[in-house]
Amino acid sequence: MSEDTADGIVIDRSSNTIHISRAYAAGVDRAWWAWTDAEAITRWWGPQGWAATVYEMDVRPGGRWRFQIAPVDESAAPVRSIATYKAVIARAKLNYDDTFADEAWRSDGTGTFPTSVTFASAGTGCTVNVAASFPDGRALQRAVELQVAEGYAEALDRLATLLDDPQGNHADAPSTEGEMIMSGLSTITSADGTTIAYEKIGSGPAIIVISNVAEDHTGVAGVAKALSEHFTVISFDRRGRGASGDPQPYDPAREIDDIAALIEVAGGSAALASGSGGSGLTLDAASALGDKVTGLYLYEPPFIVDGSRSPAPADYVEHQEALVAAGKRSEAVEYFMTEMIGVPAEYIPAMKQDPSWDAMADYAHTYAYDGRILRGLQDGKPLPADRWSIDAPIAVAVGGNGEAFIRKGANALAAILPNVTVLTLPDHDHSAFWMAPGPVARQARTFLLG
Repeated sequence: MSEDTADGIVIDRSSNTIHISRAYAAGVDRAWWAWTDAEAITRWWGPQGWAATVYEMDVRPGGRWRFQIAPVDESAAPVRSIATYKAVIARAKLNYDDTFADEAWRSDGTGTFPTSVTFASAGTGCTVNVAASFPDGRALQRAVELQVAEGYAEALDRLATLLDDPQGNHADAPSTEGEMIMSGLSTITSADGTTIAYEKIGSGPAIIVISNVAEDHTGVAGVAKALSEHFTVISFDRRGRGASGDPQPYDPAREIDDIAALIEVAGGSAALASGSGGSGLTLDAASALGDKVTGLYLYEPPFIVDGSRSPAPADYVEHQEALVAAGKRSEAVEYFMTEMIGVPAEYIPAMKQDPSWDAMADYAHTYAYDGRILRGLQDGKPLPADRWSIDAPIAVAVGGNGEAFIRKGANALAAILPNVTVLTLPDHDHSAFWMAPGPVARQARTFLLG
């Protein structure tokens, strides 16, 4: 059963979907721009009297759009949402899954709402059709009662004002336009033209914190903040993550270029720090960039140098690429967890219930990226003696409660590089880089600053 309402709204109760349609005098190109440009969308997204703030907008399959809308008069609390793009066909279709989020950008557990936006030419203008789906009739009815459709309609009317302005000039627009924050990030352009988003906090000697697989800069926010008491800290969205670009084909060497560009932001030299899987890239960068790197702090590199731990599957990278290409992102996370981390299969169903699982699935393509970097370091064989040449001092920290193979890998690194000090972080395990940033930062500071 469908209900036609005013403003081009159709409520289809047979499919639990709200449809909203609009025709515009502007062409498809301009409408597409208004939906996919972070600055443009702040000018019209949300009901009349509300302003939008965009924190992240990565328009590609698996990319995220994080935004907040809030009433200008502060009459209601802000509403945060995370949209994850599922399909992007330029100038034709955007499909994304929308979920409400809390202040820490975690799903609030109220569910996921698939949305499809289609664009079609109509003479010299275009039509835009929005279909927002809900899991069941009850959820649809709640959306109706909350006037979600009317909010969409008002936003699409505001869009008309933007599209009708050929220069996109809003000098006379009402003061309900939002802003583009991109999580407070700045951007640089790397050597190949790729945009890299970063955050700089604190003061003191420069240190760049390099994130692990399947996380953006927010994953290392805790240790970055702790380090900022004594350092100028730069954390960043690695390629394919957050607000940074992801040109294809992926090449690990370009990530070193990104770090080189960030070192220039830092003033020409910086220490590097990372945990777990990010350690491979950190060492590669230090070797390539020479005296621009003043020191390294690595927490528990996952190097497998003998038979004390099962090696990485020989076809790990190719298998992950195939899963992601087939749209099986959740399966890619599961493969990483079971084959690389060693999580028992019976634990996986419970892990999938945690919101962090969906976040990892969004970045599932990066499992193959880091897999390429770590090739030759997790094979159950001695570390390659000719891969790195590093004169800077290196601390390799191992948790006192960590696994034996981690310490063996740390000692193996010390055996092939001249300035490696193996440290112990008492009473901590592999998670400390994320879960115990204070002790990690203190140890890094002591080593790097003396």
